[in-house]
Amino acid sequence: MHKREIQVIGFASCYGARDQRCDTGPVALKNLQLTTKLENANFDVEWSNSITPHHKPESNQDTLSVILNNCKELARQTYTAVKANKQIIVIGGDHSCAIGTWSGVHSALSSTLPNTLPNTSQLGLIWIDAHMDSHTMETSDSGAIHGMPVASLLGYGDKELCSIESEAPKILPENLCLVGIRSYEPAELKLLNQLGVKVFYMEDIEELGLSKVMQLAQKHVRKNCSRYGVSLDLDAIDPEDAPGVGSPESHGISGSKLVQALKSCNFNDDFIGIEITELNSSRDEVDKTARLAIEAILACLSQQSEKT
Repeated sequence: MHKREIQVIGFASCYGARDQRCDTGPVALKNLQLTTKLENANFDVEWSNSITPHHKPESNQDTLSVILNNCKELARQTYTAVKANKQIIVIGGDHSCAIGTWSGVHSALSSTLPNTLPNTSQLGLIWIDAHMDSHTMETSDSGAIHGMPVASLLGYGDKELCSIESEAPKILPENLCLVGIRSYEPAELKLLNQLGVKVFYMEDIEELGLSKVMQLAQKHVRKNCSRYGVSLDLDAIDPEDAPGVGSPESHGISGSKLVQALKSCNFNDDFIGIEITELNSSRDEVDKTARLAIEAILACLSQQSEKT
């Protein structure tokens, strides 16, 4: 029986966040037997050594440099995995890792396109988060880079962060969908509205139901793309179900309903992988959040597990 190949990549870095205790995510999920659970679901799993900062930053500029270098390394790893036709699981770290994850994926997919279409995007992305993460250095009061990955991937913000692997935007606005949003600033909303990015707020989830919203998000990002992925910030989930995050926001997504909704999407062969971010073990309660993260990963892969 054929086994699907999965590359698990850890990003043990927290310097993009204000609460700098979310660097233990890869270790936490490894200790909870993520590899065994994936192998039991008939996947062939390779776990890369986690990407870690070379030193503790001593200034804001140094922080940017550390994050940039880590994201470049992550991009190289996701590029290599996708080119080898493997699905990916990226475990952060703070959500700044998304700049590296999807820059590498974009580069791998773009390399299969004709040279006459250098800026064409084959990548769609469902971004599940309490926050819009669409600040730039100019609009952010805190300067925390984990609040900037969506803008960076769309091509807005720090030039170096936007230029990992290529200067082209990694995600086109029409190929992106945000889900679970309930905390944001006016500048972020203005940017996404100007670009026409599709956003499902918590009010939409309460009205339509999460499974319906996720299916609509999936349909939206697949429309113009050959491949797509999911980036899940665990603070999208209600703190009652996921206390182990650095930036909790009340009135969030139910943990059990998220797992059910991910299963209902029936992610298939065009699904490229999932990124899990912002697991803060210092704030977790008996590994409650970490176990939910593993459930979310397995839910995304359940359809492929059944096919193999």
